[in-house]
Amino acid sequence: MSLRAVLLITLQREPGTGYDILQRFKAGLAHVWQASHQQLYRELDRMRGDGLLTCETLPQTERPDRKVYQLTEAGRQALDTWLAEPLAASPVRQQLFAKFFAWERWPEQARCEELAAFREQLMERLTTYAAIEQEWFSDPQALTPAQRAPWHTLRLGQRLTETWVEWVEEVMEED
Repeated sequence: MSLRAVLLITLQREPGTGYDILQRFKAGLAHVWQASHQQLYRELDRMRGDGLLTCETLPQTERPDRKVYQLTEAGRQALDTWLAEPLAASPVRQQLFAKFFAWERWPEQARCEELAAFREQLMERLTTYAAIEQEWFSDPQALTPAQRAPWHTLRLGQRLTETWVEWVEEVMEED
């Protein structure tokens, strides 16, 4: 998946400013994609240059002008093309795994601290997922299948993260 695809998805229903898009990421897509402000604005500019978006500048007094981005027909076609293409399975890449291949040289204190910090990050992720679920999917059965579809990805993220927590705890117990 690319940031471009996520931006097309984010803007498919309604136009938005860069700030709006970041808020949508935090509120509903945090479990799918992460992007910095700089990455987001660079890609929005590229997409505008490629004719996938328009950008309307709205002047504001005492604040910087607002730039509102909206999909063009070419942007909708790019989204449709991306949605129609099958995606390859992504390998699990975690830098931490490499350290396991040098276990005997990895200082025990550093290892314990890193595993504990990783577990804490995972627990924070679960807290974020719970907040997203409460805000957006508090009653999933009341939603239409289209409205419920993102909830399934959230549940998968929760389950995978719970598995990671169990794995880290097993490694920490063994250590």
